[in-house]
Amino acid sequence: MSSVQDVIIVPVDSERDKADFLNLPWRIQRNDPCWVPPILSEQKKILDPLKGPFFEFGEARYFLAFHQGQPAGRLSAHTSRRYEARHDRETGFFGFFESVDDRRVAASLFDAAAAWLREKGKTRIQGPLSFTIYDEVGLLVEGFDSLPAFLQSHNPPYYQDLITSWGFRKAIDWYALRITKDRNADFAAMKRRLDQIMTGQGLVLTSPKPRDLVGRAEEVLEIFNESWDDNWGHIPLTKRQFQDVFKELRPLLRPELIDLIMDGDRIAAFLITIPDLNPSIQKLNGHLSVWSKLRLFYEARFKPARKLRALLLGVRKPYQRRQLHHALILSYIVRVTRLPSIELCDCSLIPEQLTFYLRTLKKYGAERYKTFRIFEREI
Repeated sequence: MSSVQDVIIVPVDSERDKADFLNLPWRIQRNDPCWVPPILSEQKKILDPLKGPFFEFGEARYFLAFHQGQPAGRLSAHTSRRYEARHDRETGFFGFFESVDDRRVAASLFDAAAAWLREKGKTRIQGPLSFTIYDEVGLLVEGFDSLPAFLQSHNPPYYQDLITSWGFRKAIDWYALRITKDRNADFAAMKRRLDQIMTGQGLVLTSPKPRDLVGRAEEVLEIFNESWDDNWGHIPLTKRQFQDVFKELRPLLRPELIDLIMDGDRIAAFLITIPDLNPSIQKLNGHLSVWSKLRLFYEARFKPARKLRALLLGVRKPYQRRQLHHALILSYIVRVTRLPSIELCDCSLIPEQLTFYLRTLKKYGAERYKTFRIFEREI
């Protein structure tokens, strides 16, 4: 336990502390119309060292801040052996940050996290990452006026001040882009360009049934890790991590929202798009019953979607200079945005250094509408 004036920091050990840690976001954000409460059962699993896939290769410590006897902030500090093997041994991380608008509370949490990370031999802290760049990544710094897309985070604007006041600086930005339906777009020209890319290389664009995609999950994982190998902070997803992702995504998969580019029997590239269920998830207020799960399944599989999220994309390295990312984006726009119910397509998250993806998306009408920032500081 540590304290600064009337702020007390407590490591999360007891069941009461765990409950306070899980429930704190409701105290901070419950009146924000753009906040989507997390599903508590999923959060418990993610944070549990015995169940969460991160703990195959990571270690974490959770902290609570109390002010005037009430929970006022929370934070995780964590390390990743897979990150250390691939990048460096000096960097540790923070995540799951929530705080009242009080710099003392935030500073006390960061002090506690930094002390724990220094004990682990770390000299730098980065975040927020909850827990990796393929989970909830970054702090929202632009785009507070709209609901986040499925699996995106949301936070109050003042969080940036709490973080930078402790001495953090920007490490990298990640962008969310959106494509709003344009009924005047020249879909015929887009389709001709798509056909040129495909037929000119002897490739075939297909939309498999979800069960067929799941049957090739290991191949999709291989392509994903290969595709993003040079991405900032990339750590190859483990088989267990990807199995968890596919388990969560499988009820959401629709054939018309899956793109595979095939070179014979080999997948050269893929794009997986899902219905954005956040408007419905928001109404659950964190509690997922059997009946609400069935309603979400029905909405995901059968109800006409209004908003989509292009979630997973991968292009094998030998094909990355063959304009397949153009083809996937064109196919996405041509087929998906012509569905009658669609109003908006989210494309995220894309790190700022992937300028060719950003240029391609903007070329076809996408606009940036949210920015998520990762910060860092020497400790």
